[in-house]
Amino acid sequence: MRILPFLTSTLIAITAPLHSACAEGKWQVVRSVQHPTQHGDAIRHWEKQLRKEGNSRTIRAHLILLNRTKTGLRVIDLPERTSVADGLKNAGAIAGVNGGYFQPDRTPLGLVVSDGVRLHPFQKAKILSGLLIVTPRGAQLLRNSEYKGGADIRQALQAGPFLVDKGKPVAGLNATRPDERTVILADQKGVAGLLITNHITLADLAQLLASPSVFPELKIVRALNLDGGSSTALWVKGSPPFSHPEWKPVRNALAVMPAP
Repeated sequence: MRILPFLTSTLIAITAPLHSACAEGKWQVVRSVQHPTQHGDAIRHWEKQLRKEGNSRTIRAHLILLNRTKTGLRVIDLPERTSVADGLKNAGAIAGVNGGYFQPDRTPLGLVVSDGVRLHPFQKAKILSGLLIVTPRGAQLLRNSEYKGGADIRQALQAGPFLVDKGKPVAGLNATRPDERTVILADQKGVAGLLITNHITLADLAQLLASPSVFPELKIVRALNLDGGSSTALWVKGSPPFSHPEWKPVRNALAVMPAP
């Protein structure tokens, strides 16, 4: 596999002007680029270079937008020593990211359901504030308090913290520890995108995601943080594939599957 750098130049480029500071946030789009994909309109892949007003350092983000009528989400339990990219390829995915948290012995943290099979039960923990669930009605992001279980849950992944709720940044997030991040995004109809970034704090990421001028491609209503740091990974099928690999092995992955 050819591994591409986090920000590439051989793309279909759309350069956006710097946005002035606005009430919804202080983030600016320095550059916005769309990768060509081989999947029609099933997914769209955007890459953005972002800067916070008053700070010269830039943040780079990859956004995968999902066409809900042509894709579905699946939780992939990775065999030991299997990379996210290999796990997604073996599953027949067209894209995907790393999944939820896990212990040093690879035991998952929080609820994990894959293809209707519960691999780990629901847990209460400070870091686990919400979850992704996939039922025949679609994929949703829920607060822990909203989760009721049910036999119709086909996929589930508990994670956290919640970054955005009702379109607003969640208060009280850490503002001192920047790291790589993996995030699930939802609009009013349900899960609509996946995102990875390089080093950014959770508080800044929440503010960034709640800034409509930064992500006009998607009206983000909810955003849930997945495992990040050395676990952050993104893979998109193609010739060559796009890959931002994890630094260390992870337990599971979230796959974007073509609709049957």
